[in-house]
Amino acid sequence: MSPSRSPLLSRPALVISMALLLLPVGVLAELPEHALLKSSDTLDYGSVFLAAMARNPEQPLSKAYRDRADAQQRFAGDWLANRPRATASYWDDQQADNQGMREMEAGIEMDLWRWGQRRDNTSLGDQYQQASDSWQDYLALKTAGIVRQNLHELRRTDTAYAQARQALDDCRELLRISETLYNTGSVAKSTLMQSRGLVLEAEQRLLEREAELVDAQRNYQVLTGLHLRPSSTFSEDLSEQQEIGPEHPLLGFLQDQVESQQVQVRLARHDNAGNPTLFMGMRRERGSSGAEDIDSLGIAITVPFGGGNYISAKSSAARLAATEAEVRFMQTQRQLQQQLHEVEHQLESTRRSLELGRERQDLHRQHWQMAKKAFSVGETDILPAVQALQQYRESRLQYQLTELAYQRLISEFNQTVGVLP
Repeated sequence: MSPSRSPLLSRPALVISMALLLLPVGVLAELPEHALLKSSDTLDYGSVFLAAMARNPEQPLSKAYRDRADAQQRFAGDWLANRPRATASYWDDQQADNQGMREMEAGIEMDLWRWGQRRDNTSLGDQYQQASDSWQDYLALKTAGIVRQNLHELRRTDTAYAQARQALDDCRELLRISETLYNTGSVAKSTLMQSRGLVLEAEQRLLEREAELVDAQRNYQVLTGLHLRPSSTFSEDLSEQQEIGPEHPLLGFLQDQVESQQVQVRLARHDNAGNPTLFMGMRRERGSSGAEDIDSLGIAITVPFGGGNYISAKSSAARLAATEAEVRFMQTQRQLQQQLHEVEHQLESTRRSLELGRERQDLHRQHWQMAKKAFSVGETDILPAVQALQQYRESRLQYQLTELAYQRLISEFNQTVGVLP
């Protein structure tokens, strides 16, 4: 029996695979052992999220924001606008008329609050406190997004690895049928070689999928520091919130930044206008060598005034920072809105793709079963069975990846509107 030359023999990948047939098929069947993570039934998303939050490199910023708010609130509660200063002076005429005149003065100089300055400092402390709270909310959302991506990547690589194993089992089943038919003389040796080449290709793909899974698990370990992974797959429902609201954690944090900068504009005008100064001190003086010392107490107040152009120029940097904060808020709000519209469109198109992919997978599964049966009874050669297997394998993998993409888009939608799992 000399069947016609199969088109598969002209494929370079298959030619290379056939060249490897000098090696036993079982050589590549023994996959290298990798440190795959074990699953835990007690580990859920909440535990993974808390572990990721604890290891987030931005976590120290939370304490820094709280410390800034506490420091500002303590400063606004002081009676003075700056640290008090001790002053001392000494005068005599020893190097001039030398009449024995002497004068000594010592006292304390203090900066007083301008009208509204203390109130604005209190407002800034309150804004810093709100920013500290909103930063913690934004950090939680940001970490949740990273955890979502990581868990979805774990699920994707799990699926690809499982599909690669299933594909290898299908190829081995095809090889078993080929060996049976070859032993009975029903097919040529080239058919057996094609089957063994398919097994080698499937084993190589399994190695690649396993390497992707190991990489995803290592990223999970770096993110969480955990040596276990949840046994249940991560999924979430689509949020009922359909728009970007002011309660969005990122927008809330940026809005607090805007309000803090606006308060700092007023404080910059206060600081550059200068503070009133109160001096209280004691003086001892005498007019000549034979005169008695005269002791006195004194109070002096210094009030700066004018200089509008100077104040405006010196506070312009604060006004610019406030404007930049407002622009950053508006740009972020627009970006989130655009991103939300894109995700909504992708969700709808992916949902339709799922319906088509389900039908395509069922059709290709039936085709593969029919082609395998026909090949096993000798009605056809191996080519229709190989083609049907490849189509079924691709449609099965594509359908499951589309399912994962839909779940990923749901998480991206929820992340965009600022909803935690």
